[in-house]
Amino acid sequence: MTLKQTAAGVILLTMMVTGAACSSPKNTATSPSPSASAAASPQATAETQDTINMKGYIGARIAQEKVGFLFGEAKSKDGKLILNPIAADSKEKAVKFLSSYFDAAMADKLAAHYLTEQQADGAIVTNPTSFFPTNLLDTTKADVTFDTANTADQVKFTTKDGATYTTKKVNDKFVMTDVAKK
Repeated sequence: MTLKQTAAGVILLTMMVTGAACSSPKNTATSPSPSASAAASPQATAETQDTINMKGYIGARIAQEKVGFLFGEAKSKDGKLILNPIAADSKEKAVKFLSSYFDAAMADKLAAHYLTEQQADGAIVTNPTSFFPTNLLDTTKADVTFDTANTADQVKFTTKDGATYTTKKVNDKFVMTDVAKK
């Protein structure tokens, strides 16, 4: 009986070891070592001005989209546009929200343009007239001309209808600093 128990124990132990060996991932041949992957990856290259221009353009589009979200998306029960309560419930909070996409002076201009003295459903009624002369969300790269004096920290571009937008790099992203219509 002892021989049978020992044989059964050896078989059971063998099955457990084999099962564990078959189920564990094999990292030796399939995964490169961290030093090998670091050596194989290309070194970071300097960004081209075209790439920087696109980042500035995309930053301006995102900024304009956020203005639409904040001032032109929520409506009161009677259909008036109101400050979006999801993002802000006061001028100060609206300016703080915008400061992620605009410089401080531009955020203040936007709040002054859109926020009215009226209230509806406990929220501030907003001005339905757009601050921007062009809806960038309706444009593509082909619709804009980038300024030849653009730098790594500032991108200026003009739309086909003559609106000029300026963005600057702040904390590794582009924020809108100015818009003008010629």
